[in-house]
Amino acid sequence: MNLQKICNTTLQFYSCFCGTDLATLTPGIHFVCTEERDVSLKGFGCKYTLFLLVSEDSCVISYSPKYCHFVDSLKSAGINEILFAIRQKQMPKHMRLFTFGGEAVFDYRNAKILEPTDYSLFASFFRKAYPTANPDGWLYDYFTEKTEKEYMAGYIENGVLVSVCDAPDMPYMENLIQHTGIMTLPDYRNKGYAKSTAALSTHHLLENGVCPQWECHAKNIASINLARTLGYQDFAQAYIWEENP
Repeated sequence: MNLQKICNTTLQFYSCFCGTDLATLTPGIHFVCTEERDVSLKGFGCKYTLFLLVSEDSCVISYSPKYCHFVDSLKSAGINEILFAIRQKQMPKHMRLFTFGGEAVFDYRNAKILEPTDYSLFASFFRKAYPTANPDGWLYDYFTEKTEKEYMAGYIENGVLVSVCDAPDMPYMENLIQHTGIMTLPDYRNKGYAKSTAALSTHHLLENGVCPQWECHAKNIASINLARTLGYQDFAQAYIWEENP
């Protein structure tokens, strides 16, 4: 997959959230009222009733029709005033979004693409990484589905799976773009395991014609730095109102 196709796919993916084609936008602030913002997002378990995307020279405010009156009051405001008003009404989730700019890490060490036969290792990892979650009744099917697609990578150290690039369901363009976020067990952090695992996951997605995608909370400095180390480049910031279905 070449960089132009990666760029186009990333633009198409975030265009789905915005309800407009980002590739055609002129600089400035754009308002998009769409019923899509009232739909629960697959893999997210919630609605994004307001999705504000801020890039270097443009801003898109995609919102549910139920917020028309509120957003109409912002249409003569600048971006800083809009963000202030949004925060005053409801504190948004703030995310950093990245696009892939080319591979920069090629040492995968003991990282591997996980297979269905690695389930026992993954189940143990999951229970350690998410001690309050209940995996009963769904984890095996989830793991099998994702590993059959070769979407999951992990790092094994002394027989223990210590770092995993999980493969959450994508709300849009499934099988064309895949999130490459990473989780490492606390006792195994700062040892380079995450870098090797995420680099392998990214490489394998590219080999299979799937666009790698990275996003994280704006305060997650470790994730931001790792993304840049792997070759991801800043794409935009998003401010999101999440609402339960």
